[in-house]
Amino acid sequence: MNIAIVTREVSELTKNGGIGTAMRYLCEYLTLCGKHNIAIYYTGRPDIAMTLFSRKMQKRGINFYPIISWFGLLLRDQVKSAWRTYELLSKTEHDIYLFHDFMADSFYCMQAKMREVAFTGRPLGIITHGPSLWVDEGNRHMAENGKRRHLYEMEQACCEQADFLVSPSRYLLDWMRERGWRLPERSFCIPNFTSMPGNLPSWSARKLPRLDCDSLREIVFFGRLETRKGIRIFCDALLSLPVGLLSGRCITFLGKEADFRVRDIRSTLAPLEQCGIKIVFLTNYNTLEARRYLCGNGILAIMPSLRENSPCTVSECLEHRVPFLASSVGGGKELIHEEDRAFVIFDPRASCLAERLRDILEGQGIIAARPSQASDALLQQWQNLLQRFVPSAANGRTSKFFRF
Repeated sequence: MNIAIVTREVSELTKNGGIGTAMRYLCEYLTLCGKHNIAIYYTGRPDIAMTLFSRKMQKRGINFYPIISWFGLLLRDQVKSAWRTYELLSKTEHDIYLFHDFMADSFYCMQAKMREVAFTGRPLGIITHGPSLWVDEGNRHMAENGKRRHLYEMEQACCEQADFLVSPSRYLLDWMRERGWRLPERSFCIPNFTSMPGNLPSWSARKLPRLDCDSLREIVFFGRLETRKGIRIFCDALLSLPVGLLSGRCITFLGKEADFRVRDIRSTLAPLEQCGIKIVFLTNYNTLEARRYLCGNGILAIMPSLRENSPCTVSECLEHRVPFLASSVGGGKELIHEEDRAFVIFDPRASCLAERLRDILEGQGIIAARPSQASDALLQQWQNLLQRFVPSAANGRTSKFFRF
């Protein structure tokens, strides 16, 4: 089957981010394990590394086409971006097209198909990662009007007009329906792939099923430094703990700066530094570097998000058996084996996180949780879905790509 995947982000060209991670590994699984022909149409920010990345993808059997020109089109003008995406994709022929919801790049493609102008007989699907309204609600600054408000409406239309919709969490489907979105009858829940097909790297192997308090040497905030990721909850929880429990341990922030800067957090946690607690900021790591770091001995990862869809941070910790605590909001808990949720999930309040940390540091320790589903089960769900929508796709059919 010939599949077009249209994305603003793709790991490793995009340094970090859940969309890029999920879309890249979906491509890898569908190519290597699913035996499909994949073309990535990249609508994101131009980068000098695109040529090298394209060659790397070609060697892996994946075609890579950047469809935003270096000059002229501004990414912040979403209407122009969506129109440019339609203009180029309408000249291609694939069995099926997959877009993500964020930034509404599929808007005019959906409109054209509804009017039978283009994409006739070819399914257009949406993979949800969290639309802009969902993100802005989490960061508590929703737009009342203007371009941002219009973007909310475009993203909603893309989800509603898709031939099918795939969400990595039941939570996000419920969020959309609660706001009156009329989602396609054919809406499915399939968690994201968050690692390459095949064996995990040797450095990720973790033999111990739990981390005891004496071995815990580092507490890591894992995620962007922003309100939605629970940075305030984390800092407030640390400040409420007896300093003696943190003595001899390091506090690390593993994620890029956002609405919180390093200086803001360092100022907030000054009382801990004054007591000799070491605080480290690792804001420039890519996804692979972050994973490798977390696989070090004695690390406890913390993800205290106020809002999440299906967080890659949780999936990555599960894959590498990294001990962690995660917020109960959103779809993160859906990723964790049901028997392990009670040990690693907490309500996103500073007092709740402080209580769990106190129990762990005073002697309870913590288990390394197990995932709820394996990657081969996710692949089979995708295979079934694709076959359902393009049952007659001939093996070896030639795709028509846009030539640049």
